[in-house]
Parts: sequence; structure tokens; C-alpha cells
Amino acid sequence: MEKAILPSAEKSIDLLLQENNRSEHSVTALPKKLLLKTVSELSFWLFSFHRKQELRYKKIIKKINFGSSQLQESAQEVKEVQVSEEIIQLIMGNLKRFEKEKGYLDKDLDLPGLAKSFGTNHSYLSRVVNGIKGKSFKSYLNDLRIEHAFVDLQTDPKKRRFTIEAIAQENGFKSAESFSKKFKVRYGMYPSVFLRKLEAA
Repeated sequence: MEKAILPSAEKSIDLLLQENNRSEHSVTALPKKLLLKTVSELSFWLFSFHRKQELRYKKIIKKINFGSSQLQESAQEVKEVQVSEEIIQLIMGNLKRFEKEKGYLDKDLDLPGLAKSFGTNHSYLSRVVNGIKGKSFKSYLNDLRIEHAFVDLQTDPKKRRFTIEAIAQENGFKSAESFSKKFKVRYGMYPSVFLRKLEAA
């Protein structure tokens, strides 16, 4: 447990008491410098204590969980989303399930359709993905698909025999060209190069 006052302030108070015992006058008659020093140190301690408490509470607020173990967003970010906390919880819970079930592999998936399946509207879903995930809905989907393809090709040797077009469709892309471009942006190489590296390894 922290001391109520700083050691230096404690010494100053002892000096004050000693002076008071030696004098018939009240504490107000004590040297002004000593009084000011003690008051100054006590004020500094009080400021430091309250500042520590304020920082501690801010950390707690940042750790508020809105339904996902991975979601720890600050109150400021929630304000920027401009959607109620209740709706954020609902959408984030649905997105967590959606990711777990790999719903993003459906190449016909779109924002209104997913929002409807979540029991919300596309505007709310878009705002939450933009504000919490930090990207557009389209980028969010494409990132999930590319990451899935990257892992899937490493863990399933059978998939490596597929054409790039087949791999693209398997991972929710409508064209091989779109898949290849996004794969290169994310991993710095085209999927065809990645496949050759996997085979060589």
C-alpha cells in the first residue's frame, strides 16, 4: 500500500511539530518557507495519486469487451463508428461466427446479404467493419479470402494441383486475375510463384 505522503513531506511535518513544541505561537507563526514546502509536496503527491488513478481507469475502459475476445476498442473508437454499443456487440458476435464458419468463401456474398443474415442493416455493418476492423467491407472480405488461400495451399497439397482460376473460385474470388493481384499485394508474389516455391520445398 502506498504511503499517504512523501517521505520528504513527512520530514517537513516533523520539523513543523518540533518548531511548534518549542514555540508558544501557533503553527501559522512557523517559517513561511517550511509551510510552503510542505503544502507544495502534499499538493504534488495528491496530483500524482489522482493522475495514476485516472490512467488506471482509462486502461480499464480500453479493455471493455464488446462480445469478441479479440475486440478491445476504446470508447473514442466506438464513438467514431456512430453505432450503439448494443448493435456493435451484435454485429461483432456475428462477424466472429461468420469468420469461424468461413462464410467469406461464398463468391456471391455481398454487404446487404450479410447484413440481412445478421439481422441488421448494411449501413450499420459497413460502419462497424470500417470503424472496428479499420477497412472497407470489400477489403475485409478479400483479406480473409487471401489469408485463407495462403494457409490452405500450405496445409493441403492436393489444392496445389488446382489451376489458379480454380483456387480463386475455391476462395471466394470471381476471377483468377483479381485473386492473383490481391495475393501479390498481400504476400509480395503471385500465387503461381508461391505454388512453385511450395513444390520446391
